[in-house]
Amino acid sequence: MIEINAALAAVRDNLAASGLETLPIEAGRGRILAGDFYAPEPSPCFDNSAMDGFAVRWDDVDGAGKDCPVSLAIVGESRAGVPFAGEVGPGESVRISTGAMMPAGADTVVRVEDTGDDGGEVKIFAVGRRGQDVRYAGEEYDRGDLLLVKGTRLFARHLAILAAAGVEEVRVFARPRVAVLVTGSELVAAGENLRPGRIRDSNRIMIRAAAVEAGAEVVYHGRVGDDLAATVAAIETAMASAPDILVCAGGVSVGHHDHVRAGASRAGFAEIFWRVRQKPGKPLFLARRGDVLLFGLPGNPVSAYVCFRHYIVPALAKSGGGQWKHQTVLAVCAAPIVNRGKRPGLVRVRLGAGGDGMAEVCGIDRQGSHMLTSIVLADGYVHLAPGQELAAGDRVEVFLF
Repeated sequence: MIEINAALAAVRDNLAASGLETLPIEAGRGRILAGDFYAPEPSPCFDNSAMDGFAVRWDDVDGAGKDCPVSLAIVGESRAGVPFAGEVGPGESVRISTGAMMPAGADTVVRVEDTGDDGGEVKIFAVGRRGQDVRYAGEEYDRGDLLLVKGTRLFARHLAILAAAGVEEVRVFARPRVAVLVTGSELVAAGENLRPGRIRDSNRIMIRAAAVEAGAEVVYHGRVGDDLAATVAAIETAMASAPDILVCAGGVSVGHHDHVRAGASRAGFAEIFWRVRQKPGKPLFLARRGDVLLFGLPGNPVSAYVCFRHYIVPALAKSGGGQWKHQTVLAVCAAPIVNRGKRPGLVRVRLGAGGDGMAEVCGIDRQGSHMLTSIVLADGYVHLAPGQELAAGDRVEVFLF
């Protein structure tokens, strides 16, 4: 057996380089930017008005007020998308809309509420300073400015700035491709007859969904009975879907009908480790063929899920261009939490609101690796050494589901 941190390091060290792909920006939401993005053009691209009003020359309106208004001829209009074609001369103004291009010769915008006009002439009743309510070209950013850094997860606001900069396609890290293979002759699907000795297959649904939740694309999911030749064939079938990671559930322990390790070897995978000093999930298996990692998870659903969260989720995050990390929160124990086992324990816990703003954590009574309620009722797990006991009031890092 190897230790938990050694197993995590082995997973991280054997991950292949992340793939890249180019997508239309409409398909980029949630994806991770594969390189720094620099502005191809300035913003704004031209001087424009921040308000509805009149574009004027400051020299004409300096000193205008309610008691001494300035009258200017209205010589045209600049609308959003339809700029004024001429130039504003002395004693002239141009009606202007928000976002419309500033006409040549004008350097100031007077808001419509500070004016009065009769269609041919406008009276200026108030003005503040030269250049008021003008948005200048490049004042937000200039051509060549860094707008988004590599590794940014793209959400609506990031896609907006890409679109505003005229970008149609974006280079992102490819989603990791995952194949899921569940083993066990005892398994039946939800709609099948539950004959004596059979159990429902929850692992295939759970692992497939967990992979999608972690940002992966599931390219294959299947089930195979406890037969070595069939297991080898099933692994090869899963590999035909070109996954980055193949996740097998079940068949990795020491039983006479556990064939995943031998099947993986016959299919060309080289073993990296088998068995981790932990509970649950001791029989965890890792192998590699080329750039593809094969994870052999225990068949018990709780063991499979906890191992998936602790080892595969950070691997998928890293493979998809993100950071290798677990999502954790610091919490205070509301009651003692004990690991009575002889191995390090990934003990399932539930979180609640604490009185001082810090989350409170308490243990789940039923910790059996066959009891799905121990993950359904939990918000995550804590990592405890053999025999370790946390007292009420102790602070602990919680790995979140």
